[in-house]
Amino acid sequence: MLDRRDILNNLADPETYPAEMLAYCLKNPDRSAAIFLPILGKAANGTELDALEKRSFYLGLHILAVLQIPNTFDGVYRLATQQPLLLADLLGEAGLGQTFSRVLMCLSRGKATDLWQGFQNNTLDFMIRDAFLRAWTYEALMGRVNAVAAERRLRGFLKSEAAPLPDDQIWSGWLIAIADLGYSELMPLARDAVSSGRILAEDDNLAAREFDGFETALTEAQSNTDLPEFLKARGYIPFGEGEGDWGDCFVNSPQSQKPL
Repeated sequence: MLDRRDILNNLADPETYPAEMLAYCLKNPDRSAAIFLPILGKAANGTELDALEKRSFYLGLHILAVLQIPNTFDGVYRLATQQPLLLADLLGEAGLGQTFSRVLMCLSRGKATDLWQGFQNNTLDFMIRDAFLRAWTYEALMGRVNAVAAERRLRGFLKSEAAPLPDDQIWSGWLIAIADLGYSELMPLARDAVSSGRILAEDDNLAAREFDGFETALTEAQSNTDLPEFLKARGYIPFGEGEGDWGDCFVNSPQSQKPL
């Protein structure tokens, strides 16, 4: 059994892609869980991580997600909703924007309600809320959220008293979710929201472009006959199922982006 510190050191090295160590961790889920779940738990509880734990966190989290280790979602959810600044620091902008939603997709089965609540949390950064929304949309696309209930949630989000302000960036994600799910019945609602300035109010030209893109995406979704290809084209791919995921993950990891 490899030593915990050797595993963390190997994953934290910013210079060398840890192919052999990643393979070891993925082949030994119990060992990975014993090492990375406690680190995730410390972060989620707001306990300070040591320097080695911080540098290995990014790859460690992705290992937990791909292995679908029990309790990983709960830890990730607490970290994202209770320690969002720490999450942003541990994942970096690239990780938060490119793979956090895909990490959630690995862990999202049966978690649609939690994902929706995370999306609705207006105290969180747009990138975190958008990741929750994309993972929720993935659940709906996979048929694990009732279509009637999903349409009702998206409609109700706009009309809720707690809905975000017109210039909140999350409205772009809201339009994307409606389009990707092919909910043409929400087209008039979305059109009125854009034309009235209820959403995307900061820039008329941007609003027009966003809505044009929304209409195109909605039409494409409605004509889709191959769900796997559609999911791939729209980026609804759980982490680890895409080509080059681990190499990209290493390149985007904070320790590879910042000097030590």
